[in-house]
Amino acid sequence: MISKSFQEDILKEKIGLAGCGNMGLPMLNSMLSKKIDAKGYDIERKTSLLNLGKDFLVSKEKFLNDRNIIISVVRDAADTLELCQGKNGLFEQQSTKVLIIASTLSPKFMMDLKSKAPKNITIIDAPMSGATIAANEATLTFMVGCEKVLFNYIEPLLELMGTRINHIGNYGSGMMVKVLNNFIAASSVASVRHVLHQAQKFELDIEALFQTIDTSSGQTWFGTNRSDIEWFKENFEKDNTMGILKKDVEAYVDFFENESDLDNFVSGELSASIIKAINNMPLTK
Repeated sequence: MISKSFQEDILKEKIGLAGCGNMGLPMLNSMLSKKIDAKGYDIERKTSLLNLGKDFLVSKEKFLNDRNIIISVVRDAADTLELCQGKNGLFEQQSTKVLIIASTLSPKFMMDLKSKAPKNITIIDAPMSGATIAANEATLTFMVGCEKVLFNYIEPLLELMGTRINHIGNYGSGMMVKVLNNFIAASSVASVRHVLHQAQKFELDIEALFQTIDTSSGQTWFGTNRSDIEWFKENFEKDNTMGILKKDVEAYVDFFENESDLDNFVSGELSASIIKAINNMPLTK
């Protein structure tokens, strides 16, 4: 339930966004453009973020003290733990707070995080999909896991950043759907890049190739949107988008795969092959 200390309209609350990277920064800007009382915070003190002026807080302690609704778009589980359980972290707060986790993390990690959260901290999983282009255009898809009353409360806020706000079910279900979605996405990324590599090797007309694929059974989101995806030709680096994609597949493996059936193609071999493909992403022109 929503604490009486919160206003009935979430858009009148003090909103904070942690993780002002490729996804988080445009999400913050979407809120600011609609005159929401929103401020950003990032673990890294990037010079570019200082251009936000008063809308960016360098101190995590001040950020968490000042904000009531926290949207977390930090990179991974380690950064989430730093935000929540690190020095001056969210879990040290005495007042009532709502934490909306929009990062992609293992559902198992999410369950553990909720078990460690103090009673004054309400956690909602609301991972988003759509890549940077959708973040810039405020057309993200959110997959939300929480009680219906909480969903109704936060939905107007998420609608400032997305066009499809899907209530999946109770806590954790949103993250389950997200890692399943990203498993499919990672499969298509590996396949499209492999096909591109083969086509270039045999000097095919790449534009003709994709024009055909885009209207055939091999059509994918990644291939069709290649000109708008800034990381389309990226090779694997731990800290780039390909690195994040690998992290998402590992989150899928962490929750959905059982030791007893790892010899199954879907449960073991396929996920291992996708991770290997991302690690060895071929060079493209």
